[in-house]
Amino acid sequence: MTKPVLIIMHGVGEHTEASFKEEVINGANNALHRYSSHAEDTFESHFEGIESIGYDALFEQLRTQIEESGNSIEEYIKMNLGGVDVPSLLDAITGIDTWLGGDKFEHTHVLDVVFYLSIFGEKVRTHVAEKLADIYLKYPQGTSYHFVTHSLATAVMHDTLTKIYPSEYSIGTHNISSYWTFANVSDLVTWASDLTSPYNSVVKPGPGGILEEFFNVYHEFDPITFDVFKRFDPVNNGTWVNPEFFDSGCRKITTKDFSRLNTHSIEGYIEDPLVSYPFLYKLLDDFNPSLSEQNEANDKFQHFEGEVQKIKDFKFTGDFTGDIKGLIEMIKAFKQLLEENE
Repeated sequence: MTKPVLIIMHGVGEHTEASFKEEVINGANNALHRYSSHAEDTFESHFEGIESIGYDALFEQLRTQIEESGNSIEEYIKMNLGGVDVPSLLDAITGIDTWLGGDKFEHTHVLDVVFYLSIFGEKVRTHVAEKLADIYLKYPQGTSYHFVTHSLATAVMHDTLTKIYPSEYSIGTHNISSYWTFANVSDLVTWASDLTSPYNSVVKPGPGGILEEFFNVYHEFDPITFDVFKRFDPVNNGTWVNPEFFDSGCRKITTKDFSRLNTHSIEGYIEDPLVSYPFLYKLLDDFNPSLSEQNEANDKFQHFEGEVQKIKDFKFTGDFTGDIKGLIEMIKAFKQLLEENE
């Protein structure tokens, strides 16, 4: 039996394809090794390949171009917007140099979102589409694929798949067995960019979709997924997926456990017992621990004992607006909170 291929893509911040791959593998192995029957097993051995798609280098090139141009970020973006006229986007850009403050190029998390929504989105989507094409050519027809996307990548991958698969019939022999989104911002990003909404695209299970199963994971105290930011959170009312397929093809996983201070960490997400069991069960062909082994593994989960209250308070004290500017201000504030409590 041919092993599946895992395709992963990072979110906002400074990542390389290698560093994000390491984060995913580390998180998965930390979870896997809690199970006694898999203590000597390795997550990566279960795949024909783990293909990490990165795009941070593209943003780094753009940051360099802006610095060398002598223009402010706002000026440079508006000069290169072309025909883009989205009020929420223009509002987010206006005054960005002033409210970023200090070394504006330090805030890579912030600029990733702005660049993707404005002048660089199509270049990123083309880059990702080309990477996917290379991956599909690398493996034989009939290969089964699993996707893992995190944070901004939930939007980037959604938008790319919508671009290259205009209908469910375009998927051909590229079988997407499972599609995992962690901290899914695709609804907010498409709302701000006027791209196809995830509620109206083919990136879904069931008739009209290209996925076998869809897993939507978020942490209650991950600021990216706060309700105010239009977290992608479909319900079984027939508007996204036929009710007949919703329960069998869609799974929402909400957690609130802490394995580290940074609730947005992909490693933390995967290590969480509520996530790790279905994640490993779906992706590994021989993972089927007994109930007692599951309970033993859950007891081994290391709960973070640090300043978790500060993260919880952040959810209820942050006064952020539910638009792109509010999201950017939140990312900046959360980054500062983490740095102050390292």
